[in-house]
Amino acid sequence: MISRRKILEAVPALAATAFAGGAVAQSAYPTRLVKIVVGNAAGGTDDAISRFVADRLAKEFGQPVIVENRGGGSTTIAGTYVASAPADGYTLMCLINTGINQTVLRDKLPYKLSSFTPVAGVGGFPVALAVSATAKPKITNMQELVAAARSGDGITFGSGGVGTMGHLTCTRLLNAIKGKGVHVSYRNNPEGLQALIGGHTQMFFASASEVSGLRGEDKLRVLAVATPQRAVNLPDVPTMKELGFPDFDVALWHGFVAPAGTPPDIVAKLADGITRAVRDPEFLNRYAPLAYQENIKTGEALSAFINAEAARWKEVIVANNIRLE
Repeated sequence: MISRRKILEAVPALAATAFAGGAVAQSAYPTRLVKIVVGNAAGGTDDAISRFVADRLAKEFGQPVIVENRGGGSTTIAGTYVASAPADGYTLMCLINTGINQTVLRDKLPYKLSSFTPVAGVGGFPVALAVSATAKPKITNMQELVAAARSGDGITFGSGGVGTMGHLTCTRLLNAIKGKGVHVSYRNNPEGLQALIGGHTQMFFASASEVSGLRGEDKLRVLAVATPQRAVNLPDVPTMKELGFPDFDVALWHGFVAPAGTPPDIVAKLADGITRAVRDPEFLNRYAPLAYQENIKTGEALSAFINAEAARWKEVIVANNIRLE
């Protein structure tokens, strides 16, 4: 029979073994498929970036990492799904500006920003101001746009939906120039840009990558880029700062979040893998020509950035009484 003393002497060793076993189990993550949920249809920048990241994580983790598109509700369908998923690191979401803004726009969402654990922010693409080349009155520069927005009924501007960055950025510009505008909401940016080219609207904010190939005398003109530095694919287009708007800094941002409560060691492993993926030369070679601008953040810095973005655009939403519910 084993003596009581022997049992007590064995307890620390058993505890150490159990602890080591737990550490091995956690460090072994992932042991099965990981899913990145995108709140839009395939083909957008959030989808493309997520697929590149998924491919790199799969190679690094030795487990399948897939992208699942759950479009609709301006990313709220995806947000609802991920917020309610187990906090085990096997379900992530590609969060974009529109997703952040929905938590301010909608009172009845079943989740909040606090429903997510920030994992890694990666950066995005400059937003550019485009005007129709065919609509009347003719607008060829910022001065003419300001005059049009201050006259009569003001200017007609389109966006890919209520609360999108295009909608809020146009609204912010009109506030800054003390102009008036009528908002026309489209199902997505491509549809809205076609309406702009057709002369059905006069102004539209979209990513530099979307508008760079649409310039022409019978299409659209790009008047400005909304980031502090010029876009590499629109080198001849001035920034909003150059045109007298020093605080106008807007980019289409992309980041990754997990359900709140995801273990810190798993979050750290995901953040490291995502960061390596977007610093891969192949990623930079693919997206740098589209004016991708790196803005990598993790941990507290990422959490502070997301909360600051929500607060910044809440001011525009509240001041202009923009609501979805």
